[in-house]
Amino acid sequence: MNGHVYTPAASVSDWAKYHTVSFYAPSKTFNLAGLIGSYSVIYNRAVRERVQGISAKLVYNNMNVFSEHALIGAYSEEGNEWLNQLLPVLSDNVNLAYDMVTQKFPGVFTFRTEGTYMMFLDCSGWLKEHGMAQRELLQKGWDYGIGWQDGHLFEAPDCIRINLASPTHRIREALDRMDRYVFNA
Repeated sequence: MNGHVYTPAASVSDWAKYHTVSFYAPSKTFNLAGLIGSYSVIYNRAVRERVQGISAKLVYNNMNVFSEHALIGAYSEEGNEWLNQLLPVLSDNVNLAYDMVTQKFPGVFTFRTEGTYMMFLDCSGWLKEHGMAQRELLQKGWDYGIGWQDGHLFEAPDCIRINLASPTHRIREALDRMDRYVFNA
């Protein structure tokens, strides 16, 4: 997003190619999270065979015909066209959220994400200043219709995770609620 380009680690050198294991999925980018569509790229034969041996024992890793065709469609020319239309919207949402958080929410810190529409808000300063526990802050947001996620799930106890993959007017509405009813109430 925002002009950043993903460079696979395995592509930087022959050494990296044979010492890197890459896992991918069209899940978030193409809204296919309900399907089983993850895959790996492993050039090192010994490592690949070991990973395949472990994966074969897990039922969850088995793709079905529907998920296979969804993966093929996602990586087709049509899927690329859709992605090229999506990325500017996600970039706008990331920029909007970053600007709002850094300019209007004192004690809340974040970074401008480069390749994901999930943004973490580090609320540690705000929580300390307001003498509030993170669970109280989370509930306050939910009480005002803000659907955000507990950072504890990601080993970030003072953080909140927000999803920016929605129409920009919805992101703006959520940020306005955060401003009016939560962080600057």
